[in-house]
Amino acid sequence: SSGINAEYGQMREEAFYSMEGLGRLNPEKLDFYIDYLKFQVEHGFYDGDANLNILKLYQFSPDLITRSSIDNVHLVLVKALMQLPNSDYVFCRAQLSQEMIDDILTKKIESVATLLETCQFPEFWNVIQEEKIFTEMVGFVEAARKFICHVVQLTYKNIEADFLMQLLGPMEDQSDFLRILAENKWDLNGDSVFVGHKEEMVEQKEIIEKMPIEVVTPILAIR
Repeated sequence: SSGINAEYGQMREEAFYSMEGLGRLNPEKLDFYIDYLKFQVEHGFYDGDANLNILKLYQFSPDLITRSSIDNVHLVLVKALMQLPNSDYVFCRAQLSQEMIDDILTKKIESVATLLETCQFPEFWNVIQEEKIFTEMVGFVEAARKFICHVVQLTYKNIEADFLMQLLGPMEDQSDFLRILAENKWDLNGDSVFVGHKEEMVEQKEIIEKMPIEVVTPILAIR
């Protein structure tokens, strides 16, 4: 993998210098950017600026667009979507021509993006099973789970384990679920998962310990 990392480093550097000043819109560099995109897709790397530049070249030099261009557009969009909660996808989508937007797979990617952005996670997992561009994209599932974990952490302190498993999508077995909990430093307590911060847990306990019992009982019943 050190050879692949070195190759990625060289391509990233070439892209960086190619995009300086007016060189950014040099149509002669399009083939390089596309090769670089495919390298990222194959090996799980990401260079959002270079990928966005492919869309800018299509936008400013429409004569560069060929029948296979839409395939590159799809790859750029899916890679950008994997960066949520960052806004890469929004920037990329803004560069598309109406014809590209109307493409069937572009629309499918847009609907998947909407499901993620509106936190309809169980439906998201159902929909992506139908398209190879999602199921075969290196790191896509992991990136989606990372975003879902981000949303869960912002939204909950405690969450039912079964519900959390639904949100996180199909897994091989329980060990995958436990690994995700460990990565996020979340605690499984019986049927629920504590996803808040440890200091919140201590704080909560201290507050409850200082309260009279008639106040504590209904609070504990709610949780």
